[in-house]
Amino acid sequence: MWRDQWSGKTIGMALAEASRVYGDKEALVFANGSLTFRQLQKTSDLAARGFLSLGVRRGDMVAIWMAGYAEWAYLYFALARIGAVMVPVNTRYKPGEVEYVLTKSKASFVVFKEEEQRKDYFAVLTQLLPNLPHVRGVIAVSKRRLPGCLSFEELLEAGSGVPKERLTEAESQVTEEDVALLQFTSGTTALPKGAMLYQVAMLRGAYYCSLPLRLCETDRFFSPQPFFHVGGSIKVMLAPIVTGCTMVVQPYFDPGEALYLMEKHGCNATMGHQPHYIEYLSHPDLKRRRLKIEKGLIFATPEVNRRVHEEFGIQSLISPYGMTETHLGGTTCQLDDPIEKRIHTVGQPMIGVELGIRAPDGPDFLPPGQAGEVCFRGWCIMKGYHEDPEKTAAVLDGNGWLRTGDLGVLDSDGYLRLIGRIKDMIRVGGENVAASDVETFLLRHKDVKQAVVVGMPDPRLGEVCAAFVELKSPAAITEEDLITYCRNGLASFKVPRKVLFVREWPMSGTGKIQRYVLRDSLSKPKEQERP
Repeated sequence: MWRDQWSGKTIGMALAEASRVYGDKEALVFANGSLTFRQLQKTSDLAARGFLSLGVRRGDMVAIWMAGYAEWAYLYFALARIGAVMVPVNTRYKPGEVEYVLTKSKASFVVFKEEEQRKDYFAVLTQLLPNLPHVRGVIAVSKRRLPGCLSFEELLEAGSGVPKERLTEAESQVTEEDVALLQFTSGTTALPKGAMLYQVAMLRGAYYCSLPLRLCETDRFFSPQPFFHVGGSIKVMLAPIVTGCTMVVQPYFDPGEALYLMEKHGCNATMGHQPHYIEYLSHPDLKRRRLKIEKGLIFATPEVNRRVHEEFGIQSLISPYGMTETHLGGTTCQLDDPIEKRIHTVGQPMIGVELGIRAPDGPDFLPPGQAGEVCFRGWCIMKGYHEDPEKTAAVLDGNGWLRTGDLGVLDSDGYLRLIGRIKDMIRVGGENVAASDVETFLLRHKDVKQAVVVGMPDPRLGEVCAAFVELKSPAAITEEDLITYCRNGLASFKVPRKVLFVREWPMSGTGKIQRYVLRDSLSKPKEQERP
C-alpha cells in the first residue's frame, strides 16, 4: 500500500496538530468572523460533543445546507472528528432537488443557516420534512427562535455537558479510511451522484493540490468556492490545516466584492473556474484595486488561461486537473514549468497518482500522442457512489482505474492536454467537433465575454453546433456577425449554425455552466434575448 506523511491520519488528528503548531494564527476568514486554529479546535470540540449528545454516531449522515460562513467550519471538523458523514447541500437547489439529496443520503440531521433576503430555507424544510422520516432533527443557525429547531448555540451548550472523555473515545474509533464526506456531483450533465470521499484522501487532496503553489503559513488565499463543491469542502477547508495558510472565504460569488476582499486582506493567492476569472477580467475594479495576487489555480481553457496571465497579471498561474471523484487529485504543472506548459496543459500526475489514456470504447491504453479517455488510479479514487453500484461500476473498474469521461492526450514530455468531455463531443456528419475548440475561437472575439457550444439536432447531419454567447456589453453585433467570424476561422463543420445571446447562465452553483440545460433549451422554442 502506498504511504506518505498523511498515512494513518484522520482529519481530527490533522486539526489537533495544526492547532498545536499555529495556535492563534488566523486559519479561516469569513464574512461573519475570522477563526484561529485554536478557536477552530475548541469550538469544533463543543459542536462534536453536542452531536454526540443528539445520538449522532460514526457513519451517520448530517446534511449541511448553508453558504460559506464560520459555522460551516465548526460543523465540518466536529462531524469529521466523530466519524459522521457530512452531506453538503447546494444552496441553489430547489425543493425537489433538496428532497432528492436528503432522501438519497438518508440524512439523520439537517443544519441550515437562515438568510431571509436570499431564500426561506426554513419554509422549504418545513414543507419537505413530512416526506423525510429518516430526519431526526433540524439545527438552525439563526438570530431568532424557529419552531421545532435546535439552535446552533444550543448545540454548543449541549456539548458543554458531555464529558471530554466521551469525545476522545469517539475520535479513537475513527479511521483514515472512514467516509467523511458524501459530495454530490455538481450536476452539469445529469442528476447528481453522491461520491463517497474519505478522511485521509481528503487530507491528501488538499495537500497535493497546495504543493504546486508552495502554499505555506505566510500565504493568504482567497476563494469564492462554495462548500457544496470539492473546491470548498476539501481545498478551502483543509488547505489551512495541511499548509498553515490563511483562507479568505466569500459566501456567495460577486466579482466586485471578491476583488475588494483580495485587496482588503492582502491575499497573494487565489483559485477559480473560468466564469470567475472572466468576471474579474470584465470588471472595472480589476485595474483600480491594489492587488497582491502572485499565484493562482485556474480551471479554464488555454485562451482564458493566457488572458488571466497577461491581463490579471498572475505570473505563477497553474491549471491543475482533478474532480469530485478523485478528491481533487489528478494532474498539475509546477511553478517552474514553462509558461506555455502551464497555459496549454494540465501537467503531469500528482505524487501517488497513476494516469492512463484509454480508448473511449474499450479497455486498451493508448500511447502518447493519441487522444482517449483520461483515467486515474491511486490514493485519490473515491470509495464509489453512495448506493449506486451500477453507476460506480460504469466509471470504476476492478483494477482500480477511474474513467473520468474527459478526452485528453499526452505530449512527448508526459504533460496532459485536455480536449473536452466525451459527452461534449459533437458529431457533425462524419466529423467529431470538440465544443472547447469552438468556444476558444469565440472567446477571441473582442465583443465576446463567455461562450458555450452544444450539439443541436439536425435532420441531415445528425447534429450541428449551436453557440450560446454572452457579450461584454451591448454592441452592434448580430448572430450573423459571429457566424461569419467563425466561417473565416474555423472548418465549415465546426461553424455554429445558430447563435443565441444570453445575459444569465444556468449555473450548478460551483462555477460551472450546466450544458445540459442549454442543450435542452434548444428544443423549447422561446423568444431570444437581445444582447
